[in-house]
Amino acid sequence: MNPPNQISVVELHPASYKYLLKGHPWIIKDNYTAKFRAKDRLLWTTDKKSGKQFTLLNDTAHPKIKARFWSTGHVDLEQFQIDLRNRLRNAFNKRVDLLSQREDIFLSVGEADRLSGLVILKLGQGILIQSYSKLWKKFQKDMVPYLRDELAVELQMEVSWIAWQDRETEAQSKLTPLWGKMPEEFTLREFNTEYKVKLAGGHDLGIYPDMAAIRKRFSYAFEGKRVLNLYSYTGAWSLYPYSAGASFVTSVDLSPKYMDWLKENIQINDYDMNDFDFKVGDVIDSMKELVASGEKFDFIICDPPSFSSDGKKTTTALKNYENIFPFLQKLISDEGQALLFINTHGLSKEKFEVTMNGFSQKARLRKVKSITPSEDIRSLEGFPEGDYLKGILYQKGKS
Repeated sequence: MNPPNQISVVELHPASYKYLLKGHPWIIKDNYTAKFRAKDRLLWTTDKKSGKQFTLLNDTAHPKIKARFWSTGHVDLEQFQIDLRNRLRNAFNKRVDLLSQREDIFLSVGEADRLSGLVILKLGQGILIQSYSKLWKKFQKDMVPYLRDELAVELQMEVSWIAWQDRETEAQSKLTPLWGKMPEEFTLREFNTEYKVKLAGGHDLGIYPDMAAIRKRFSYAFEGKRVLNLYSYTGAWSLYPYSAGASFVTSVDLSPKYMDWLKENIQINDYDMNDFDFKVGDVIDSMKELVASGEKFDFIICDPPSFSSDGKKTTTALKNYENIFPFLQKLISDEGQALLFINTHGLSKEKFEVTMNGFSQKARLRKVKSITPSEDIRSLEGFPEGDYLKGILYQKGKS
């Protein structure tokens, strides 16, 4: 059977077929992918050893990922459009119960929803489509009316704007309005707290919705507690503990901009500013000062950027933890806890935990449990690259 227009029959490296059969969704650049034609939207391929057929999304513009698994069997563009609509509907329906709890929701998360390279966020009354692959631009016009006229109505979501954001690289990427009037900034609700979101900043929106479900899981932990939030950004891990009963929250961040943003969020919620302390500066230096002043905290949250710089050198988050742990031990109150995260695709969960547990043993902190995202953030079995957000809860005190 000859393939229709915009579809080619291709051959893959034998190792690529093995990964496809195991459920891995990416075809990585090699001598075989060099033959892919840029003009094609879909690729058909057959593993001669198993006899299985696959349809792939053609992604020649990506520097590393040259194709993405779409389905077993060979499907044409008409069937692809049907599949796309069904997968969007299924992804949204899995999260419909969250709509009453918060306004920052991942409606789809790429590979885990069988939409490789495509992430869709609900932010307030808007929908933000984040494309981690240029291939999705070819289907942009098809998605917008479906999201606006069918899915939003079906799920009773109030949608006033839809925007697009290219996320193929780590460089800053502005949002492009596709429909409606996209506001430059607005407030949204996550549980019982309001946050200011600013869309003009590209990647820097002001809140990380992938942490929302984890925040909710720790609602029990903050009543009457003194909380320290390291790398506080705009303060979601400062405001949520306070809304859940924390008596005092100290926030530390290198950026005056983010600290001002945090203060703005406190004012929006009409929280008592006297119950907060703000330290603008290097996290290690700030921890030294807190230790010197005899401060103790019942709960510490630390979510460092994947890479950080003090203007002189760049340090990875994992390397930062080697320096952070000795001060954690001194700052945590008896029986206090520390919730520590790392946010990167480039480090496996196993390596993260082995390395962190080595640091924690020296600091005499006991691992309580591993932390993974839940609710709207889902994972795909056989695809460890998708598990970018990893955390561990530690405790000081007796085993």
